[in-house]
Amino acid sequence: MERVKTGIAGLDELLNGGIPAGNQVFLCGGPGTGKSSMGMEFLYRGAKMGEPGLFFSLEEDPEQIVRVLSSVFTEWKDFKHLIDSKLLIVAGQESYVHLEKAVTPGGSGTLYAFSRMASSITGMINEYKVKRVTIDSSTILKMFFEQDLLFRRTIFGLLRQLKKLGCTTLITAEVPTLERGGFMFEPEHFVCDGLIMLYNLPQQEKRLSAIEVLKMRSTAHSRSLTPLKITPGGINVYVGEKVY
Repeated sequence: MERVKTGIAGLDELLNGGIPAGNQVFLCGGPGTGKSSMGMEFLYRGAKMGEPGLFFSLEEDPEQIVRVLSSVFTEWKDFKHLIDSKLLIVAGQESYVHLEKAVTPGGSGTLYAFSRMASSITGMINEYKVKRVTIDSSTILKMFFEQDLLFRRTIFGLLRQLKKLGCTTLITAEVPTLERGGFMFEPEHFVCDGLIMLYNLPQQEKRLSAIEVLKMRSTAHSRSLTPLKITPGGINVYVGEKVY
């Protein structure tokens, strides 16, 4: 089986060698758990291996994303070079504006704007031969649909298209808790290929970041709750270490 190595320290070990190629993985967690950072590092590591990646944001404009993540990952000296050379494409704010200005949430205006957004994504994939995609985030996108069923049909249509184009995709999603438990599963979590949870768990007077792979089709994977840390050089997943 072909696998896509994330390149994130320790994560490929949890995944028994990487994400099965073409899988579509929801990356879920509360605010500040590192979803966007992990989504970007997945693309950054691929770009360093010569695999073009697309980070498509519905939350912030591309310049802000690059500025913030450059301040987080200060040891990524080639980050902007990879962007300039189109091995790493950061886009999305324009489509967010189109959605925001749609006539009625969930109505024909929203569907038309979503169609333009999807066309923009597939156009960049074809133009730059993208193999890795991160969409940040499905939670923002969901806000524009009054009917959950319509949202799910629409997002599934986009994800099917990405799979046909040969992309391995991470989709970030907010959950209303920083901790383990109290998380309500949505239908899309059952249909997707993978589900990775990020947490900020209380530990005495501080919080500890942790990761848990709940689901990954086509491969065995670790089921252990594993500590992680975001460092200037990237995310480290400490395989074999205990959270408590």
